[in-house]
Amino acid sequence: TLFPYTTLFRSGSSLRYDLRIQFKDAVYGTTADIHFKHNEACSACKGTGAAPGSSKKTCPTCNGIGQVRQGNGFFTIQQTCPKCGGKGLVVEKPCPSCRGTGLQEKPKSVSLKIPAGVDDGKRIVIRGQGDAGENGGPAGDLVVVLHVEPHQNFERDGNDLYCAVPISMAQAALGCEISIASLDGKRVTIRVPEGTANGKLLRIKGEGVPVANSSRKGDLYVKVMVQIPTRLSSKQKDLLKQYMDLENPPSDPQLMPLSKLGD
Repeated sequence: TLFPYTTLFRSGSSLRYDLRIQFKDAVYGTTADIHFKHNEACSACKGTGAAPGSSKKTCPTCNGIGQVRQGNGFFTIQQTCPKCGGKGLVVEKPCPSCRGTGLQEKPKSVSLKIPAGVDDGKRIVIRGQGDAGENGGPAGDLVVVLHVEPHQNFERDGNDLYCAVPISMAQAALGCEISIASLDGKRVTIRVPEGTANGKLLRIKGEGVPVANSSRKGDLYVKVMVQIPTRLSSKQKDLLKQYMDLENPPSDPQLMPLSKLGD
């Protein structure tokens, strides 16, 4: 007896797995072991759902179609067969291991390679690792959704990284060289130009996020935060007073146009 193609097997469901990863791993890539549960073909009945010595037969309610019609007169409604659930087949004697479903929930582990430069919310599809299909149907997929943890010192915009570093008033005024730890832990030397203003962004080329399918990297932008001392020694106060006398700033400064605040 031939049955409709759609009643012989059904594809398995795809599964979603939410994976939290560290900021650094999202930038440089990593490998993660994923542990989850999915439905596999029952080992006792080989996925048929029938007990040993038993088999499946054509559903007597829908005659193998999987649909039944209900109604009176002109109007009829086609519905899924309540006897076979739309499969077109019924099990004479259900398998005791899977209760006739043909499927068993089992633990599964896979190793996932996370490429460098992935974004928060990135979906990685692992084919065939979802639930097994019914009656030998193809398995669904495992969809891994990445959630990137924020970093204490770094932020990301596309392939560029941003961080902030404090410097003293003297360093900002006279210029200097400072060394900071980049995201990968190596030391990077930055030249702070003479007369650097508070909030100035300094660019370091090639110290950002790797560009996908390329050997290039984005840039690292360091925001300079000039620290104003709140406690001064007597000697420091004397020196600053001497400087202020030499500078002779006006006691009635003119208002600054707000448009210049973004400069």
